[in-house]
Amino acid sequence: MFSVGVTPEERKQQAAIQRRQRLEAERKQRIFNPKQRLIGLDTDALQLQIEEKRRREEHERQLNEAYAQETNRQQMLYNELQSRIQNDRRRVFEDLQDFRKECQKYEDRREFELNDPKQLSYPARIHDDDARNGPSSMQKFEGEDLGDRRRLLEKAEQKNAWLEAQIREREQNRKEYEAVERLWEQQQREHSLRAIELATAEECARRTVQFETANFNLALANEAAEKRKLEKLADEEANLAHQLNMYNSELLTETTDVTHVNGPFRTTKTRFKGLTPEQIKIIKEEQLRQIMDNVRRKESDRQYEEAWSKMQKRYAVATAILDKELDDRRRDVKVETTHTNMELAREQRLRQEYLNRVLYKNSCSEDFFEQFNTSTR
Repeated sequence: MFSVGVTPEERKQQAAIQRRQRLEAERKQRIFNPKQRLIGLDTDALQLQIEEKRRREEHERQLNEAYAQETNRQQMLYNELQSRIQNDRRRVFEDLQDFRKECQKYEDRREFELNDPKQLSYPARIHDDDARNGPSSMQKFEGEDLGDRRRLLEKAEQKNAWLEAQIREREQNRKEYEAVERLWEQQQREHSLRAIELATAEECARRTVQFETANFNLALANEAAEKRKLEKLADEEANLAHQLNMYNSELLTETTDVTHVNGPFRTTKTRFKGLTPEQIKIIKEEQLRQIMDNVRRKESDRQYEEAWSKMQKRYAVATAILDKELDDRRRDVKVETTHTNMELAREQRLRQEYLNRVLYKNSCSEDFFEQFNTSTR
């Protein structure tokens, strides 16, 4: 068999066919997707969601960084505290070991002489103050002092050893105290600097607030002073006018008719001296007339309520009769409608049987419907 080569024209045609097929497939995806075809994409909403997600991620990143910084700071403080505790424990342990080496030796025990393995190798008399030599040991006599020189030397050496131990201990305590003091002073300097910075910031803020408060209070004081000045002038003018009115009033000048002002039924409170007998009589007559009017109005209201109750009873009886007639009529209409619906249902059933069994006897298969809507053209 011989292989047939593909010419450049055929390659171009195949590329064009593939491009059209790809475009057709993309067009089908767009057209046969009703949501995208009718609604489309909300780019503004998508951009808003993207921005919101970016802001949320940035906020979470900042929170994580702050949490990491705080965790590192707490870890540093914890490590420093643990280091101090370990140093204190190590120093206490070293002091305890030194004390045991210097002051709690095995040979210094009270019962050491009972358990001393070299007890038999010792001479019977070591020195004059040997506790083993009692009065009946015949090892010590009055006037003898064999270990005088050695005893004095040992005392001097022991004294020098004690002095050197005290000096070393004092020097060690001094160094430890100075180290603690330096650490404490450093911490105090840091705390002092921090306190100074906070105090300076607080003082600046307080001065600003005090300055603003002082200006505000000064403005309020000026405004209050001006208001008091105006009120004082108004009070003085009112008092002067009141004094002039009182000096010229009809009450002080003893005018006889002081109750009537601009008419027989208009009086002034400042000059009213009481009701006259005629006015009291008129008031009582008016009150009696109002009482009789109230009695007549109540009687009229009672008669109106009784008539209204009778009318409501008559309306209730008429309404009950009318409702009964309407119920009978609705029942008849319902029965008639039921018969009509049954007749229509029977006709519809016969028509449907005719359509299914006679008119539309041959139904379409799925292949008939699948030949439609297969292309976008």
